[in-house]
Amino acid sequence: MYRYLAGRLRQLGMRQCDLGKELGIKAPAVSQRFTGRTPWSIDEMYKCLDICQAKPEELHIYFPKGGMSA
Repeated sequence: MYRYLAGRLRQLGMRQCDLGKELGIKAPAVSQRFTGRTPWSIDEMYKCLDICQAKPEELHIYFPKGGMSA
């Protein structure tokens, strides 16, 4: 799930635990979001866009409906 976000984090040399530190949540909580067990909050999604240096209009690419991206 969230393959585009995961790929962009890899490009930036970041791991899920690094993302968790930026978001102020623990690594297991990040993992739960990536697997769809816990939904992302809107604030977390926009913070991820900032971290990924993405534009707000790309939200649907990083966080597609249902978490699945092509």
